[in-house]
Amino acid sequence: MSVEIIYSRTNENLKSENVNETFLDKSVIHSLSDSVEASEVISAILGADHVNSEELALYRQWTFIFECSCKYVINMDSFAAGSRIDCSASPESDEDQMIQMKDIEVISNVDDVTIAGTKLIIDTSNSPSGFTLLHPYTLSVNVNRHETKGCLQSCVELESGLYLSSERYIQYNMELIADMDKYSPPSFHAGESMRHGPCVMLNYGKHGKDSDMAIGLKCSSWPTESLEWVTRIRKSNWPDQQLVNKIKQMPCHVLPVGHPESDKCDLEWRFAYVLPERELIWNFNDVQIQCYVIFKTLIKELLDPIAPEEINSFHLKTILLWLSEEIDDWTPKRLIDYVKKCLDHLYKAIAEGHLSHYFFKSRNLFLGKLQNETMRARLQSKILRLQKNVISLFLQCNWQYKRGGQFLSTIRLVDHNLSEKEVWTVGRGILQQGQDKFKRNKYSHARCLSMEVALSIMYLPVTYENLIKVIEEIGEELKENLMSIYALKFLSIRLGMLLLAEAKHTPDREKRQHLGSEAKGFFEIGFEHDILASCMYSLTYYYQTRNYNTIKKFLNELFGRRLAIRYEGTPGLINCGSRALISPDMYEEVSEKDIANENDIAFDAIFSCSDILCVPPAMQLECALLDGHSNWCFCSIHPLVYASYMQFQVASNLGDVDERNMSIDHLLKMVKYIEGGECGGLVDYHRHYNILGYCYFIINDFKNALKWFGKSLQICPTSGNAAVYQLCIMISSIGTIR
Repeated sequence: MSVEIIYSRTNENLKSENVNETFLDKSVIHSLSDSVEASEVISAILGADHVNSEELALYRQWTFIFECSCKYVINMDSFAAGSRIDCSASPESDEDQMIQMKDIEVISNVDDVTIAGTKLIIDTSNSPSGFTLLHPYTLSVNVNRHETKGCLQSCVELESGLYLSSERYIQYNMELIADMDKYSPPSFHAGESMRHGPCVMLNYGKHGKDSDMAIGLKCSSWPTESLEWVTRIRKSNWPDQQLVNKIKQMPCHVLPVGHPESDKCDLEWRFAYVLPERELIWNFNDVQIQCYVIFKTLIKELLDPIAPEEINSFHLKTILLWLSEEIDDWTPKRLIDYVKKCLDHLYKAIAEGHLSHYFFKSRNLFLGKLQNETMRARLQSKILRLQKNVISLFLQCNWQYKRGGQFLSTIRLVDHNLSEKEVWTVGRGILQQGQDKFKRNKYSHARCLSMEVALSIMYLPVTYENLIKVIEEIGEELKENLMSIYALKFLSIRLGMLLLAEAKHTPDREKRQHLGSEAKGFFEIGFEHDILASCMYSLTYYYQTRNYNTIKKFLNELFGRRLAIRYEGTPGLINCGSRALISPDMYEEVSEKDIANENDIAFDAIFSCSDILCVPPAMQLECALLDGHSNWCFCSIHPLVYASYMQFQVASNLGDVDERNMSIDHLLKMVKYIEGGECGGLVDYHRHYNILGYCYFIINDFKNALKWFGKSLQICPTSGNAAVYQLCIMISSIGTIR
């Protein structure tokens, strides 16, 4: 993680069409000089591939929504970090975050106390620079909090005093986090939790990534040595005084890891500046972040094989931060020059065995590293080679291609017989002509990102009051940008579902009608959340109010339409269908030309355990099992499957046997239709099979009911699968009939 949480997201599933993995012919690659023109074109191409300050701003907004949701819904101060939020993620990148322990404060002296709870006093007198010992001063009166228990179990008494052991503390939290993981669905269970520096690492092998959770204790103030950063004289005037003033108000933390060469390593804690560091990165301009991405790509792909784990992203970011204080003209034409400056800085740091921490200047980040002379020599030799051929070697690296950089990927297809000048002329042409072909739809992208992060409110049950707090804080902080607009639409839908559930609990008829009316208003606010799923929540409202005619009219119009809709599933997690393009009329050959509105996308319909009284019968048992033992507190259903099931349920409630039988045939065809594509990612169908099984059970077709419940259990063989209970109900029913 680049904020030095670990030593080693995103997951942007953007794919380049018709682009293979063939490199440019080596004769072309080696003939490309690091010219001003090359620098300008590469900068423009990276910018077009969303390596720019605009993308950083999006991830700042994403992070705010995520952290706001964690604060009010999960009651946890969690801070996103790493490549997921700095434009440098690839599909294999870790998902990094720091959990700030509540009710604990690290203080320099007893006069620094700002909160009630556990107080720990810093002792840096006998620790390496950038590290400290912690002496417990007071413990929280709330001894049942896991934060307090962790401190109690981590205390070590020596002749010199009482200490909070970083080793014991991380071990205690590893057990807690491992217990949390068991509440995930089986397909998302991690392997055994491991310690990774100051992090607890969960490995999600099926998804090709790890989740690193650092454990941070908040300091009441920065350590004295770090205050030098506030008054530091900077040649470039970056960061400017306004940004310096903002950052100095942010807390630093201590993380549970000691210096490996210290005799008190198991007791020591390391100072970390997670929030200040990411704020600086978010204030990079286009060329700064592009410089970092090229620098990181070269080092990760070409130096890592020589010295794995020796040089990490945090080292590279530290170098760029130092250089940003010296360079005052970050312009595209000098991009490659600045990459070379980064390489030169790294070369000297390896030669000297010293790289100063950006905030804690006396701390040497290379202390205890790079001690093998042969390794150092090989690294330095490779860096010298890199400095001579930055562009050529960058174009041979795979990072941007794995990430989905469409413009940069297209450069690889340039005719190898072209001269260098012709290559860059073609590059400029690709930029001009590719704007339409590769241009990302900002509305769809904002919708997907907002949906991905807004889902964080669904991991635990949430109260109406806490959801209002999330909505108010997002609205106040992010104002009228696309990310907040679409996130607030989904949150409004969730408010509607909470009110609809409350209405079902309310015996007073007038109050019930008032709550229902409020719920309907929130569903209407959420209509533009997407083109299909948002309508499913309104159908759920009409189902509960028994307005079956409205449902029938909507569904008849929906299933009679032929248009292509981009299907995005449950962003960041799963898909409930395999078709990237779907059509309500199940037309098999639907294509891009059938898209009526390029802004239209469809998400899955998502329901919480609190929705059990709102949803129709087949979904009630699904919601009942969202109790945190084998599932998250929400489940996803493909919107067209949900609509097809709603058609069956309405016909069944009305006693229309012919319509009911036609509806179950339509539902079967829909389930098969949405499985008929080749969309990538994790796909989950078992709830669709449960819905089919339930519908066959209702019409007493026990053979088909058994078939579909059985298929569901084949792909999800756990007690958290509603098919287990549906089968018990069916068997009991058959016995009663006999």
